Amino acid sequence: MLQSRKRASDTDAEEDRPRRTVSGAMKRFLVAVLFTLVVVGPSLKGSQRVTIRVSPAVAMEPALLTIRATVEPSDENRKLSVTLESEGYATSSDIPLEGRNSARLNVVEIRDVPSGLYEVRAVLSGPSGPLASTIQVIKIQPAPGGRR
Repeated sequence: MLQSRKRASDTDAEEDRPRRTVSGAMKRFLVAVLFTLVVVGPSLKGSQRVTIRVSPAVAMEPALLTIRATVEPSDENRKLSVTLESEGYATSSDIPLEGRNSARLNVVEIRDVPSGLYEVRAVLSGPSGPLASTIQVIKIQPAPGGRR
């Protein structure tokens, strides 16, 4: 009669197998939880008072930029300042707000923007000063054959 014997290393490998599965499942679970916190977490805190979206984020000079600022309604909202700044160029727009009755979306267009790396900033102010601010960085490329 033939009997099969398990070697000690075979027995150890079989005992380790369930642990690896549990460990792998635990890792997948932790990755899923981390992903959920990163993606969903910010929305659980509530919305920001002011956000901006600049398009395009990368363009060729002379560029036409569209800045969309979204402002959460509040009785404190009095002014929205939008600035575009680089080393050699700056412009700004001030938009008066009427508290809770103001438009949520404010659009600013800036034409003929020269090449450079820019900070686009929106500052929401109330009666006693700044309430919130946000910033986005964009790049305007030099025109082909133009100065660099």
